[in-house]
Amino acid sequence: MSLSRRHILCLSGLLLAAAGLSGCGFKPLYGKNSTDVVPQFSQIAIMQPEDRSSQQLRNYLLDSLTPHGEPGRPRYILDYRIDEIVGAVFVTRSDEITRNNLQLTMRATLRDYETGNGLYSLSINSQASYNLTLADYSNLVSEKNARERALKDIAEQVRLRLGNYFDRQLPAQRAKQQQEQSQRQ
Repeated sequence: MSLSRRHILCLSGLLLAAAGLSGCGFKPLYGKNSTDVVPQFSQIAIMQPEDRSSQQLRNYLLDSLTPHGEPGRPRYILDYRIDEIVGAVFVTRSDEITRNNLQLTMRATLRDYETGNGLYSLSINSQASYNLTLADYSNLVSEKNARERALKDIAEQVRLRLGNYFDRQLPAQRAKQQQEQSQRQ
């Protein structure tokens, strides 16, 4: 079986693209083991929540930032607050609300654990809509589901923005850690 010229050119292009990505410093943040890519994630303690939504967000953040457990000696602490607004999206001619929009806003600050100095602040918005019916239980379940979707979205955005922060702001620290590791070996 022989490869056509078109197949060879396509395969060559793919190999060149892969080689180019490996040399440019590309780091995947979407992988399951993001703590291997961003080691600082495993050094983040997440503040204790005040309400149910904050507890759910904390759980999602723990799963995405520190899946191997909370750090024993954290270097950073993530301090955050969630604001929630529910508003009508669709209203019928008889003033009956048929769809709501849940908007969550998270304001967070990554702080140095020992000094408490703010290192990075972020504000994240997420929205989720849900239908309203005549059944109250169905409405409660729909709102709960919308809240969970919005909180998961916020946790993902936090992970990506913190990964970006550590990638841009701490290259000297990464170089120092690599030197220490090479000296130990």
